[in-house]
Amino acid sequence: MKCIRQIQLLLLLIPTGPLSLVAQDCVDYHKLGDCMMDRQKGYKLYSQSKSVSMDPTDTVEFNIVFYGQKDYIFSFCTHGKLYPIHYVLLDPESDKVLYDNEKDRYIESLGIGFDVTKTLTIRVDVVARKASSEEIEEYVGCLGLLIQYRNYTRKKVNLQM
Repeated sequence: MKCIRQIQLLLLLIPTGPLSLVAQDCVDYHKLGDCMMDRQKGYKLYSQSKSVSMDPTDTVEFNIVFYGQKDYIFSFCTHGKLYPIHYVLLDPESDKVLYDNEKDRYIESLGIGFDVTKTLTIRVDVVARKASSEEIEEYVGCLGLLIQYRNYTRKKVNLQM
């Protein structure tokens, strides 16, 4: 009797196994997706780069610490039907909008430098212009935020005595 119960349980679990194989794995999408086309020589991959699974009705927020004396490049990527990507850089203390890419026709990459260490909130959603209304309700895709950095170039100081 105990053996029959185990077989029944096994038969119930077998059909759910393939569902995990179909599920979207977005963990390293920023390393594998279209973001990688934006890799710049001289820049290193920042460890706070992120990837998430989202649908067109979601809004995602990333809180990221940017260290001073560095230049950064943000690159956003997603699946074709979810473009364009809309992102806003916010000051987390005042919730003031520092930059909104909507004003620049939804550019996907942005370069910025920080003299001092600063925390930013990056709010991201997708416009999904190529998706139908049914796909917007049902479609889930990956969103990648690739962040690259490099130290400020050392300025040559010309001392005269």
